[in-house]
Amino acid sequence: MTLLDEEGTSWVLHRKRLDLRAVRRLVKDATTPVVWGAMGGIVPRTATDAERPELWARIKDHYMGPGGTWSTGRYLAHEFRAEPGKRMLYVEDHC
Repeated sequence: MTLLDEEGTSWVLHRKRLDLRAVRRLVKDATTPVVWGAMGGIVPRTATDAERPELWARIKDHYMGPGGTWSTGRYLAHEFRAEPGKRMLYVEDHC
């Protein structure tokens, strides 16, 4: 799976269903763009730096991937990569 952003960067899926600890690390890393796939991923948008703490608070208690609460979770996260060293976190909101 490949995503193309507004700048024309081609992002390739690197890892699906990240462990919650990896999600935390990427959300807190200001150099990693976080794309929030609201409404089941229909309306993806890049999260602002100011939104990151709120997003992490929502994800950590309702993550349905490894390390999360499978039965009550609603978020999944995947890591995409571009050129060497460029990472992006894509968070799906399964509302």
